[in-house]
Amino acid sequence: MARQRDISIDRDAILRAGFALLEDAGLDGVTMRALAARLSVQAPALYWHVRDKAELLAMMAEDIYARGRAGLVACSDARSWLLELGRGLARVLCSHRDSARLLAVAAPAREADEDRAQAMAGALRHYGFSVEAALEAQASVLSLTVGWALYRENAAMAAHLKRMFDLDASYANGLELLVDGLVRKANS
Repeated sequence: MARQRDISIDRDAILRAGFALLEDAGLDGVTMRALAARLSVQAPALYWHVRDKAELLAMMAEDIYARGRAGLVACSDARSWLLELGRGLARVLCSHRDSARLLAVAAPAREADEDRAQAMAGALRHYGFSVEAALEAQASVLSLTVGWALYRENAAMAAHLKRMFDLDASYANGLELLVDGLVRKANS
């Protein structure tokens, strides 16, 4: 009888393996069975940590957003905060195959409640945004960024658009215009 490898898995190991699988096989190849194989465990051991593929994708999406927000602590005003939110997420999305598709299909890891909404709005509230305006501004920046990244991930669409204009410069210009409008609206 073959002996099972004694291996400890935790959230970090699952995320590392999930992102490695995303790079190798794309979003369609991210399955619980493939993840278990990559971690050298049987599927039941994995299900102790992750309920299903939807939870795995939610964990991965949460990690992408967290890494995209890493540079926000150095921001000194709402404009720089929102610009860095978009730029940070764009950097993370460019570093992983199919990551924008993942964000487009992943359900939230946690349900929104009043405390979570207040926490998400925190920094922008400090800069004079209402909770609702702060959440809407973040959603607008994230939506623009994910949409741009989806175009970049689609090789045919990216090639088509690049024949007409600079896709990355267009994103940078659009992000600045969007952020300037959001800040102006919040301060009026």
